[in-house]
Amino acid sequence: MHARPKHMSSRLFAALAAGTLVTVALSAGATAAPAKPKAKSKSITIAVDQFPPVLNDMTSQGNGEWTAMIAGPALARGYKLLPDFSYQPWIFDKDCTVSSPSPFTVDCTIRPDAKWSDGVPITSADFKFTYDTIMDKKNDVVSRNGYDKITAFDTPSPAEFQMVFNSVFAPYRELWAGSSTTVLPEHVLAGQNFNTVWNKCICDPKTKQPISSGPMMVKSFTPDQQVTLVPNPNYWEKKATVPKVVFIPVRDSNAEVNALRVGEVDMIYPQNQIGLRQRIESIDGAKYTSSLGPQWEHFDMLSTVPGLDDLQVRKALATAMPRQQIVNRVVKDANDNAEVLNNTQYMVNQQPYVPNWSMYPATGDVDAANAILDAAGWTRGSDGVRQKGNVKLAFTVGTTSGNQARILSEQIMKAQFQKLGVALAIKNAPDILDTNMTGFDFQTLIFAWVSAPDPYGGNAIWLSSAIPQQCSPKQAKKFACDQSGQNYTKVRDPKVDELLNASDTQTDPVARAALFNQADLQLATNDVTVIPLFQKPTQLGYRSSISGVQDNPTQDGFTWNIEDWNLTP
Repeated sequence: MHARPKHMSSRLFAALAAGTLVTVALSAGATAAPAKPKAKSKSITIAVDQFPPVLNDMTSQGNGEWTAMIAGPALARGYKLLPDFSYQPWIFDKDCTVSSPSPFTVDCTIRPDAKWSDGVPITSADFKFTYDTIMDKKNDVVSRNGYDKITAFDTPSPAEFQMVFNSVFAPYRELWAGSSTTVLPEHVLAGQNFNTVWNKCICDPKTKQPISSGPMMVKSFTPDQQVTLVPNPNYWEKKATVPKVVFIPVRDSNAEVNALRVGEVDMIYPQNQIGLRQRIESIDGAKYTSSLGPQWEHFDMLSTVPGLDDLQVRKALATAMPRQQIVNRVVKDANDNAEVLNNTQYMVNQQPYVPNWSMYPATGDVDAANAILDAAGWTRGSDGVRQKGNVKLAFTVGTTSGNQARILSEQIMKAQFQKLGVALAIKNAPDILDTNMTGFDFQTLIFAWVSAPDPYGGNAIWLSSAIPQQCSPKQAKKFACDQSGQNYTKVRDPKVDELLNASDTQTDPVARAALFNQADLQLATNDVTVIPLFQKPTQLGYRSSISGVQDNPTQDGFTWNIEDWNLTP
């Protein structure tokens, strides 16, 4: 749950370059010099700070940013997410089309050359099998949102399928574009236990041989030790040239930088940390790059906590929140373009972005915040903490232990809120997002959502129907929590529900964006359970001898074009 500027696709660039014919005129009698053989790529080792426990990104246990980036190159989807937030048909031979407005029907067609690594074609039966797997209640899948609106899934031919929806469903591309929308091989997985079959390998469970539809295959996986990818020799697009990519756990960002410095790893992709950019750039022969995508940092308030159940208190905290100071001190050194985020639906570098939350001053206005609390009847006690009746404005704030950037944000907030008569006690834990958040055992939190370019995926954060059942720590450790939604602040706003549900049925992009922005304005004005802070920058460090690397701040991550990588001396 952490849920990334426009570039030319390196895949497209490579295709154009490969199609260029260069001729050299030779003088009479001259002998052409033998072409210098292209240097073979060496293997690449990558440090992982959050090593996945299993490989199946579609399950609640496996769903995570690193699972997607490790297993993603082995498993193609209908669409690939590009760094500019656009959708590129991958298994599909073109963009899916709406073939009927009523009933709302979407038609998708499959590339004739798409196939699995064992040579079996990828067909509409695989998509139908994937849909059936997702909708089977006994299967542990992260989300059924959108799929549950399909009333019929037809396969008129091996190269075509049609989805019939119970109403207009505008974000239909999302069903086959996100990192957890992998297309499954029916001929390999039919009759298998989906919840466990791909925990330890992405393979044919009968033969134990790797199965892949992407440029790489998972050769081996040892939990907490390594994952090894090798090229898929039967990949139907550009073949990978790197002979092997190995992922190893390196839990601490400082250790990651040191591993890159001494040559233990060739690439790192750590969480944003203060001073990390300078440390990477100081390494001889290393490159640093950073992107801003749909991954956004925020301050959450559980709206049922006494004191935080008062909208005026939440507005006062938003008014005083020193977001610009947090950006300056926490993320500016990582990415020069980082700025305060004033929307919960769109990122700053997306065209529909409207700064609705600018009603709360970026620098934080303590005087205005104090006036709000005064007017709401919250008075200071002898200890300086405001109180009304038996309720004090004293809360805990938590984040994942060891994240120094977020700890600094907590300290900045604590000092600022003290000026309001609001006491903030820092209470961090290593599993706070896995157990405390899912168990609603928190008061305020700082973390980041990894969203999709389309805001639809974020509906599960805001809809009243998306408040999950409370999950005990025991259930959380077994990955048995309710997956029906992620509305952990328990915001309930019928107007927000109405606007977001309407966005599903609005096919005009401009009108649809307007609905999301209206919902965002409603959240900023009448709810304020989540305060957006900033787009979280990626931080990618790698050896300059690796060519073809291009960061992708979407869910696809930096491994999205792994087939373009090449490590040469």
